[in-house]
Amino acid sequence: MITNILKSKYRLLVLIDQTKSSYTALRNAVNLAKVIDAGIEVLYVKPPIQVVKQDNQIAVIRTLEEERIALKKAMQKLVNTISDSENIPVIYSFTFGNVIAEIQNHITKTQPDIVVIGKRKTKMINFLGDGLTSYLLKNHKGGILISGDEKNLKSYTNVSLGFLDDMSMSNEIEITQDLKKNSSKPFTLFKIKKTNSVKKKTSFLKSTEQEGIINTTVFEFEEGAGNSDSLSKYIEKNKVELLCIKRTKDLKPNKPLRLINTKIKQTINKINVPVLILAN
Repeated sequence: MITNILKSKYRLLVLIDQTKSSYTALRNAVNLAKVIDAGIEVLYVKPPIQVVKQDNQIAVIRTLEEERIALKKAMQKLVNTISDSENIPVIYSFTFGNVIAEIQNHITKTQPDIVVIGKRKTKMINFLGDGLTSYLLKNHKGGILISGDEKNLKSYTNVSLGFLDDMSMSNEIEITQDLKKNSSKPFTLFKIKKTNSVKKKTSFLKSTEQEGIINTTVFEFEEGAGNSDSLSKYIEKNKVELLCIKRTKDLKPNKPLRLINTKIKQTINKINVPVLILAN
């Protein structure tokens, strides 16, 4: 199975924690993998404190081992079910430890193309706070797929793609090329500009995959604190199924990304569709 994943064009790392949102993320990863020729690794990191309740060292070791056996059985059943039903390569890993530290170590070792995470509706206000999502957006240089609230795409085939601010990304990043090849729907571009009103216009951009013209609807929004509400409204109105956001190219570990600003935070928090943060 590992060999099959290595032969795949892309490698997706799905982070699960046995919550509904993480299983929604896994379903999104499966649907995406079938379209772009990707293998999937499922990673579960569990803090020992959630397992161990005793102070006795022998009891602690026994409890951890029992939990390890149970987790291994559950994870194996999960990946076998997906692999058999969807015919895509799937493997799993799990460990006990600090969640962010263990995930970062795993990412460093395996170098996935996209890290897939769920979005919990109950934590919407602090979704991009000091947790795992914020850490990944600030420190991970690769792609990140953030699932919508309790919502997954039935398929990424013929998906309605939306882009935030930079349409040129569709011709620069390979994964968007692969998504475009499997979609006949026009694109929607959302731009934030210093204007006096919301404008709507249609532009025509040449396609790099085929001869001819692609019809793209462009919405321009006035820069301001309330534009995230307008963005979420128009994303829903235009039935965008996947919103793509291009990562800035000046990613440095000791500096916050320009991506992590109020506009992006509020947009991701408010919309209920998967968001794909694209790598450099």
